Amino acid sequence: MHICQVLSSWGSGGLEKHVIELSNALSLQHQVTVIVHPILQNSFAPSVNVMLIDFDQPRWSPRLYWQLLQILKALQPDIIHAQANKASLLVGRLRPWLKFRVGYIATLHNQKNSTGMYENFDRVIVVSSRLVPLVKHAPVTVIHNGITPPEPVAEGRAYLVDHFGLDASKPIWLAVGRLVEAKGFDLLIEAVTDRDLQVVIVGDGPLNKDLASQAKKNNANVVFAGYQENSQRLLAVADALVISSRNEGGPYTLVEALLARVPVMATDVGMVSEFLPAEYIVPVGDVKALGEKMLWANTHMDEWRLAMEPIWKNAQENLTLDAVITKTIATYNSILPTK
Repeated sequence: MHICQVLSSWGSGGLEKHVIELSNALSLQHQVTVIVHPILQNSFAPSVNVMLIDFDQPRWSPRLYWQLLQILKALQPDIIHAQANKASLLVGRLRPWLKFRVGYIATLHNQKNSTGMYENFDRVIVVSSRLVPLVKHAPVTVIHNGITPPEPVAEGRAYLVDHFGLDASKPIWLAVGRLVEAKGFDLLIEAVTDRDLQVVIVGDGPLNKDLASQAKKNNANVVFAGYQENSQRLLAVADALVISSRNEGGPYTLVEALLARVPVMATDVGMVSEFLPAEYIVPVGDVKALGEKMLWANTHMDEWRLAMEPIWKNAQENLTLDAVITKTIATYNSILPTK
């Protein structure tokens, strides 16, 4: 099977990571081509055929459509898989001009107000059950994000303590993500304020200065670690993960933490409620509840870890990269045209 992945974003977030890992794994069994921004050209395994387009062009650019059309016509793959909104919009609009037989599939990765671009596909994958109602006119399959379990950094907790000046006798909370409004780090800082909690926020983004200023003003015990190449491995040695997001599809960090056997406290976003019980979930924006839950966890860490055992086991069965590959190939086969 020749699978063509189309990815129009080029950051370092969960979406890009998902497509890279998915493509590399699929290429072990199938012919895989990815069409991506030049920034990502060296991100894939040698077994993946990489085609480049400057996706920085506006989504209405005739040149962008023409470039993508020429590549797809030359490739004539069996499956075209559009990842997220912009790629789905582009591929969906090009479908009438692609005269060869091909299966069209798209993945919706996050909560969106408008999902009309997914109507032109044979099937749509969503990464959370709560996204299913957003797709109105195409068959939907739920495939949760999955990864290869992270390997902890050697002596990683000691590294966190020493490098960021933390108190080794207290639990270390990690929060990971782009410093943008959707991640709710401003809410996390407010939750930590005036509470005996220490948090390391790993990530970079446009709100860096604002969040640092808020933490300093509130005298909150929050350390900003910036972008870390080994964030997944650092998470694996933290005492707990906190997700304070206003809006998420996955979130990817939930998967990383559960597979690393790290307890998680989270707001009710994305697939969180499909894997965490209600006692470890707080309403979006409820700063008081988040702070109180984190304080409870600080003094009940052993009890919390024991309660997490069946949750970690469930993650091992359903949130690995192998599980994603099996489900994704089955979905491809369900729409594969006969030639």
